[in-house]
Order: sequence, then structure tokens, then C-alpha cells
Amino acid sequence: MNDLERSLAFTPKPEQIGHVRSLSRAELPSFAVVIPSFNQATFLRETLESVLAQDYPNMEIFVADGGSTDGSVDILEEYARSRPGVVRYDSRPDGGHHHGVNKGIANTTGEIVAWINSDDVYLPDTFWKVATFFHYNQMAMVVYGRNRYADRELNPLIDYPVDWSPLISEQRRRMMHFCLVPQPSLFFKRMAITLCGALNSKILDYELWMRWQENVPFYFCDDYFSLSRLHDDAITANADRRLLSGVCEAVHQYYGVVPLSWAFKYAYTIEHGAAWARGEAPPAGCKIQLMARWYWMTMNMRWSPRLASRSMRRFRTWAAQGRRIAA
Repeated sequence: MNDLERSLAFTPKPEQIGHVRSLSRAELPSFAVVIPSFNQATFLRETLESVLAQDYPNMEIFVADGGSTDGSVDILEEYARSRPGVVRYDSRPDGGHHHGVNKGIANTTGEIVAWINSDDVYLPDTFWKVATFFHYNQMAMVVYGRNRYADRELNPLIDYPVDWSPLISEQRRRMMHFCLVPQPSLFFKRMAITLCGALNSKILDYELWMRWQENVPFYFCDDYFSLSRLHDDAITANADRRLLSGVCEAVHQYYGVVPLSWAFKYAYTIEHGAAWARGEAPPAGCKIQLMARWYWMTMNMRWSPRLASRSMRRFRTWAAQGRRIAA
């Protein structure tokens, strides 16, 4: 994101937030927050508290629990009793993360929808900032803000590499190479689900954003909305071969090609795992570079047979370059 693009992003001013805070409950948009969870009793309470601490008068929370056995249900029952009409939950085995999100969306009615994992947290005043954005941008349907990764104790580590452009075509081009959107920091109007559909993929949000971008512009609020906790059981920290293969297939579905950037991420993860989540950055040597080109060629050959001959010619060139580098 360059300086010009950043200057065009929405940044809520204190007087704008103050005006929205002065509105009556009936004038404020309602929020629906979905929390998919499974055996996350260690972090669940903090996530719930971060939502309730928003002190937003018009919201509902639905926890889609996948049948936890670690004490999560006791925590949920406690909050459901203490905050009736605000916190609800359903605990039973389901089809996984995306199924839980869809169930939560279907069981809520809030105009503005978001979901946050049960190990992540919202930062203070996030809902008021989002409500302010939609108050001053009433035609918008999707907005996201910044996000930081944090350790188990929520000490900030690194920023999510968020990106945005006011040009829809440029948004789509960049989304082809990287998931620009930090999922816990995205909020959308319920109408987006009606127009573009809900989660239908085990690669979670990335496929949804690519699908939505075909019809809906994404807006950006230049402020921090959430913290994503990195720990051994986190989905993000356990990106594996199957997940990244699914990402590559989805990118091909929407763009007609798997870019080398995703083939490189695939090769790097196979070699080093989610090293970045451990604060490590092993070098991408000649082996990974060649692996990336091999995966780029085989993926595009598998899903686009017409690219096979061109891929072969490119790979021969790259292999020759690799031999010269190695020598």
C-alpha cells in the first residue's frame, strides 16, 4: 500500500466517533459476532471479554462450539446466564470451522457481521470505529482494518501484512498473490452473504474474499481492530501442505492460473513449515527456488492442460539457471 492509497483509506476522526456514540440505540447498526470454537477453554474467556468490552449497545454473540470436552461449555453457560439475550451458544459436533461460522451467521440477525476465532481478541473501540465507518459510508458492504499477531500472552509480535487499493481491479490483482485481509479485522453487511454466498471451503476465508471481490468492493479503515494469537494449536501457525494446495487450487479457480508467488509459499512451507509463526526466517535457498518452479509447473499443468507445453519450456530454462547458480 503506497502513501496515496493509504491517504484514501478511511480513518475515523474522534468527532465522527463521538457523533456516532451520541446516536440512540435504534439509530445504531446492530452487530452479530460469531465465534467458532473447539476445545479452546484456555483462551475462550478472553475472546468473549474482548467482545463484551466493546461496550456497544446493539450486539449479539453466537458461539458455535464443535462439541468441546475441555470445559468450554461451562464457560459458555456462565456467559449465557450472565448476559441473556447477548450471548448464545450451540455445542455439538459439526463439520469444522467453516461449518461453525455459517451456523453462527444463520442463527444471528445483526446487520453488521463478523467472526473471530476463540483464541483472538478485538481491540478497544473497534465496534464504534466500524459503526462510524458504515455511518459515513452507507453504500459500503465490506470493511477491514489492521491486525497484529501476538504470542500466547497477547504481547504483540508482528503486523499482519495488510494491503489495499481503492481500485477494485488492483484489489483483485493483489489478492491473487496474497490474502490481503486479516480475517478477525473484517466486518461486512449481512447482504454480502445474500449476494455472494457464505463460507464453503476448508481453506476458510481466502476463497470467500476472492469470490466476494468479483462483485463487492472492499474498503479499508486505517486502524488496528484485532490481535491474532499464535500458539501451537492455532490454525494459522499450522498451515500445512493440504491447506496450501487448496489455496492454490482456489486461486486457479478465480484467476485461471497459480502464480509463482503461491507456488513459492507452498515449497517454503513444505521445507520449513510455518517457521514465520515461530519467529524464524530460514533462507529460501536454491532448493526451494527450484521446488517452487516445479510446483508452479505441475499445478498449472494439472488444472490448465493448455499451459503444459509453456510450463515445460519455462521449467527447462529455470533448471538450467539453477544448475549455473549451484555451480
